[in-house]
Amino acid sequence: MNLSTSSNRRSFLRNGAKAITLPFLGSLLPTALQASTNSTLAGNTPKRLLWMSMGHGHMEKHFYPEDSGSLTDISLPPGWDPIKKNLRHTTLVSNFSNMQNKQPHEGSEAVLTCANVIGFPGKARHNSVSCDQVAAAHLGKDTRYQSLQLNCPKSDTGNGHGGVAISYREDGSPLTGLDSPLEVYRRLFGGNVSKEEVLNTLKQRKSIFDILEFESSSTKRILDREDREKLEEYTNSIRDIELTISREEEWLDVPYPKTTMKAPNDSQVLASGSHGEKAIRTMQQLILAAWKTDTTRVVTYRMPDAGLLKSMDISSTPHTLSHYGSNSSLHELNLRRTRKWMELYSDFIDQLRSAKDPMDPNGGTLFDNSLVYCGGGLRTAHRNTNVPCLLTGGGFKGLTHGQHRFAPNKDTPLANLWTTMLQDAGVGVDRFADANATAHSIWG
Repeated sequence: MNLSTSSNRRSFLRNGAKAITLPFLGSLLPTALQASTNSTLAGNTPKRLLWMSMGHGHMEKHFYPEDSGSLTDISLPPGWDPIKKNLRHTTLVSNFSNMQNKQPHEGSEAVLTCANVIGFPGKARHNSVSCDQVAAAHLGKDTRYQSLQLNCPKSDTGNGHGGVAISYREDGSPLTGLDSPLEVYRRLFGGNVSKEEVLNTLKQRKSIFDILEFESSSTKRILDREDREKLEEYTNSIRDIELTISREEEWLDVPYPKTTMKAPNDSQVLASGSHGEKAIRTMQQLILAAWKTDTTRVVTYRMPDAGLLKSMDISSTPHTLSHYGSNSSLHELNLRRTRKWMELYSDFIDQLRSAKDPMDPNGGTLFDNSLVYCGGGLRTAHRNTNVPCLLTGGGFKGLTHGQHRFAPNKDTPLANLWTTMLQDAGVGVDRFADANATAHSIWG
């Protein structure tokens, strides 16, 4: 990329730190993006996609209603108490299963890929592209970041996630994501880092990757087949990172958006070293901030189930709670946890509905233009059948919220839902992974 841009833009941005506080200004975008941005402002409001995975699922008697129909009319389990004010704005779909997931302890690793991570010939463990990255390749062309991955730390153990991510590149390598709210804030709003510092960092990273790629090329000649495959996966990831660096260079002269949100204090948000309720709420605020500033349109969040329990003063792990059996104490802890997750989900719906969408010329909200999934790749006791699927947002075509709906067949592929979300967001796909249909017929 040519870092010497037009003089008028450079003059406008001369004061570096001041430019960081500017609002979103389409005329300062890279030239190639200005036409598509003008098209958006003319009436084509972009869709936003969010997938949130909690790892292990909910205890059935606390979460799944027995009947289908209007959520305001059917009998709801006790776990639904915190969301009753938002029943008209959410949908529960039953009978979606992730049958390709052959790792019963690790639901999130395959939740968005619908792949068998131990079923790739010649590979001990591998994955496929996740649906969010299919969306990002299409929806992320006009934004600073194609996608944003939010994560819980590796220390959040026993949570049913597995691996290190829920987002995977086209080559099957993981996008590990950000687990610090402060780091996410800095990624969105610049953190008062000068352009020169950013450029220097990018140059250093590029130099390191050049060296690594050179050494890997010379090393291939002495490796056996298995090690060559491993190295090929690694160098593919390097090339992907190089593309990311080029993208960051392209946006160097575009000021970060203005925000009234204060930078999170990680030492307070991550109290006692755990990602708990406060961290989840902060991450949700950052998701909204990313959408309000159109910094990205595709987000995944691998949520800290174990951290949430710690913040609730519950010593049991999500893994322990998933094997509840006839233990009444574990039943009660499961109910507390489900109610807390539903409270967090309901509060997020409130925020979506109250936030104006700056990209919507008709004055709509972020709720109107988003497609949000909240659930996980496991039910309980490590089952990948009838996984929890909560949906919200007005971006689903033909879907009127406020219902409990059943997919017509038991173990309907979860990929059917991902195909539907991609299509409704304007991503041109016929089928994703093992999908055999879309979910549009279920909305009926």
